[in-house]
This record gives sequence, structure tokens and C-alpha cells, in this order.
Amino acid sequence: MKTPVLFGWALPENWRKGTRPPGKNGNGSANVPHYANSPNGSTSNKPRQTIANQSRSANGRGNGHTQPERSNSPSGGSGDNLDERIVQLEKAVGTALYRGILSEYGRVNQPKLIRDLPVKRKVLQVLESATRGLERLEAVVERLDPDTVRGLLDKLQVPPLNEISDLKTLQSVVLGLEELAGQN
Repeated sequence: MKTPVLFGWALPENWRKGTRPPGKNGNGSANVPHYANSPNGSTSNKPRQTIANQSRSANGRGNGHTQPERSNSPSGGSGDNLDERIVQLEKAVGTALYRGILSEYGRVNQPKLIRDLPVKRKVLQVLESATRGLERLEAVVERLDPDTVRGLLDKLQVPPLNEISDLKTLQSVVLGLEELAGQN
């Protein structure tokens, strides 16, 4: 004997208001099975999910994932072009700082794994900023005595200059050394 099908008027009040038990999709709405009609007209007992049902998010507008932007304009650059530019900056900033920036700003260890174009642009901007910071660091280190540089690094409790792995440390070292150089 088949189970009876309940109509909308027969469902409990909270069900009509939109309350649903959490389903397998984890967004609070139940996975309602759609029974497939086979090509010969018979109805199968196996539930089939439609694409629309699978891709709906909690707010009903898509699957909750944003598609990466595609841009071929010279100002924005395509994702592949940004990947190349990011990889090229690894030599300029050093491996430790490069990996630190990728993990902090891109949450990845390789630029090709960043899906959002705005995030790629941000990582590129940060790497370019780090390049400028390292150029300032080189300029100020040339003007100072190596013992003075070592003393500041010890005072700030930072690793050697070629092992700096985050932008904040680089910034504090550059500003500290520039201040010392300004006093001399």
C-alpha cells in the first residue's frame, strides 16, 4: 500500500510558514525528491534531484558560490595574466615573504588556486607593495652600519632580513631603519 500524499492544507502550521528540517544540502531546506518519469511513461520509485533544486542556496538565488570575474581589459587583466605577474614577483620579494602573502591574503599556496579575480588583484597589489618596501629597505641598509641594522632587528625581535615573511614585519623594520638613518 502506498503512503498517502499530503496536500498543502494538511501540513502543520510551521511547515506552511517555511520551516523545514535540515536536509543533506545543509542550508536548512529539505531536499524534496522529484520522481522521474522514464521514457516509456512509467514512474520510477527513485528520487531524482533537479538542477534547480541542487543549486538553490538558503536565499534561493543560485548555489551560494560566486563565479570568478573574467576580464580581458588591460587595467584588470585576465586571471592567467595576474597569475604570471604574481609568480614573477616571487624572485623580487623572496620565497618566505611571497608564501606569507599568498597564505595571508589569498588563503592558498599557489596563485592559480585563487578563484576570485578581486582577491588575485589584492594579492598582486600587496606583492607590489612588498617589492617597493624591499627597495626602501635596501636603500636604507646601504646608508647604515651593519651593527646598527643587527641591533634594530634584535630589538624588534625579527628574523634576518631575507627571512621576513609578512608585510607588517617588513614595514616595521623599514620604518625603524629609516628613522635611525634620519637621526644619523
